Amino acid sequence: MKHLILPAVLLSFFVLSGQLVDQAAPQMAGVENDPFANFHQRWTPSMQKLFQLVRDDDGKVTHYVGAEVGTPYETTDFKKGHVWYKDEDLGEFFYRFNIFSNEIELKRTQLQEEKHQALIRDPNVVLVSNMKDKEYYYLSFISDKTMNKEGYLIRLYNGSSFKLYKHLESKFTEAKPAANSMVNPTPSKFTTFSSYLLQKNDREIREISLKKNKFLKQLDANSAEKMKAYIKENKIDLSEETQLIRAISHMEEADL
Repeated sequence: MKHLILPAVLLSFFVLSGQLVDQAAPQMAGVENDPFANFHQRWTPSMQKLFQLVRDDDGKVTHYVGAEVGTPYETTDFKKGHVWYKDEDLGEFFYRFNIFSNEIELKRTQLQEEKHQALIRDPNVVLVSNMKDKEYYYLSFISDKTMNKEGYLIRLYNGSSFKLYKHLESKFTEAKPAANSMVNPTPSKFTTFSSYLLQKNDREIREISLKKNKFLKQLDANSAEKMKAYIKENKIDLSEETQLIRAISHMEEADL
């Protein structure tokens, strides 16, 4: 059983520096016979397999309310999106991406009494926002330290040869008391970090550098020479997401 609760080594931090709210775990029994639960879509056994109850060993769902600074979420409010399993649209849900726990939290309504569920981590399952500006995939990738990792990636560009993804990570820092009266205490906080990854011709997904020289070294010699000229001519700043997308789009169009 997968858990939404934090790893034990970090949970002690939260008990000391945050608040925990325990609620009774939601029950899935009889959901197919609940007219209100099926108001937005027909809940089938195959759909149920794609979702998981997030519960503690004591039968309670544990939600971390938050640190003093920052948030573990991409956005704190729920957005609308569709869940796809391969080519099958499983319907519309309200979703929220918990970056820290690497979970997509889903609800079928905005009712406060409805507890969220966690979308199963599967490469065949995709969450597409209703705005069509974000697609969430659970994929394997290679970090800049050549480490193999898995996690949710947000696809920013989808070409026939190149695909660009964004990866978000959240770090929790424990609160620290003031060392003396001359300094302020350090609040507990979440800090979000972004990285970008590129996939060419459906091969492995690799993290790319946003520094021009390092980025060019990650390309083959011919592509690097052409992209160097393009970046200089168009004054591309790779650290700006829109301009990074523009650069990858050019690589696609130029068949690099």
